[in-house]
Amino acid sequence: MATWQAGLWGLLGSGLIEGWDLYAAIHAARGFPWKRRDRLKLLPYLVAVAIRLGVGAALAAVYAASGQIAGAIGAVTVGIAAPKILEQLARRAPAAVEVPGTRSTGRSTGTQPRTGPAEAALEEGAVDAH
Repeated sequence: MATWQAGLWGLLGSGLIEGWDLYAAIHAARGFPWKRRDRLKLLPYLVAVAIRLGVGAALAAVYAASGQIAGAIGAVTVGIAAPKILEQLARRAPAAVEVPGTRSTGRSTGTQPRTGPAEAALEEGAVDAH
C-alpha cells in the first residue's frame, strides 16, 4: 500500500471516530454541543477536529511507510486509534538511539540517548570532556 493511500485510509478512520464522538455529543447535549454555554464553541471544535483528522492521516502514513501496516483495515484502525497510540508512545521511556557510524558498547548508562559520534566517544572515554 502506498503511503498516500494509507494516509487517506487513516483520514477515514479519524473521520469515523470523530463522527461517532459528535453523535454522542449531540445526544448528550440534546442538540449541537457548541450551542450550549458550558460546551466548546464551534471554531475551537472545528480546529480540534482538523487536528485529530491530520494526526490520524499522518500516523497511518508513517506506519505504512515503515512497513507496519499493509492494508486498508490496518490504516483505518491506526486512524481511529491515533490519539491513544501517541499517548502510549509518549509514556514510554526514551530508548537508546543507535547512531550510524558509532559502535554500541552494549551497556546502559541511564543517561539520555546518544545523539552523535562525539557523545558516543565521550561515553566510551575516548575524548577528554574538558
